[in-house]
Amino acid sequence: MTIGREVLSEEQASANYRLRLVRWRRTGEESWEVIDMHSRVVVATGLAEREEALRIVRGWERLSQRIPGGLEGHIVPH
Repeated sequence: MTIGREVLSEEQASANYRLRLVRWRRTGEESWEVIDMHSRVVVATGLAEREEALRIVRGWERLSQRIPGGLEGHIVPH
């Protein structure tokens, strides 16, 4: 748990990414994050809508499929 925010939900978005809905304690603002499944690093934050986060995930997955061998550390679906 990170000080200053509360994780409200977390879900798998793809083989490589998870989505997390967080609430900032000080402001009460809720936003979505995209997390790399393997490193657990937050790669996008402050997203207003779940659909926006999913568009980012789909874009990175499409990019990974176009690059020979995929993005570093990615599981590339066949």
